[in-house]
Amino acid sequence: DALPIFIRSINHIARLASLYRERELKKYGLGPMHHTYILNVCRNPGISQEALGQLIFVNKSNVARQLAVLEEKGYVRRQTSSLDGRRQLIYPTEKALAMQPILQQLLKQWNEQALAGFSETEQQKLLADLQVVKENSQRALKKEDEVQ
Repeated sequence: DALPIFIRSINHIARLASLYRERELKKYGLGPMHHTYILNVCRNPGISQEALGQLIFVNKSNVARQLAVLEEKGYVRRQTSSLDGRRQLIYPTEKALAMQPILQQLLKQWNEQALAGFSETEQQKLLADLQVVKENSQRALKKEDEVQ
């Protein structure tokens, strides 16, 4: 059956990528998922914690916990919204902005290694197919959430 092999392969690729990021980001005192937070905050300065969680598919307690670590390390700063005192807005620091190109290069290197042996056309096809799988997955989860 192809389905368990597909899911297992996706899980293995994700785990290997995480191990690579863990090894490389340790040099900067960062964990394997911190790049996601830093890059998204740099792209969206002033994003709310809630919106960030939705963007990266992480629950709000994990977002708050990871942002606290990044704030302590000097990568982000949190500010209470002037419009809604319950809302925390996240901004990158100079340290995060300086880290952005390093993170982008690290991810580029991983992608090049993972896609080695694929032609440019094959890479584009694979990425397009994965985008469809991602969108299908999002729809399936959204349907499940609506039922509950």
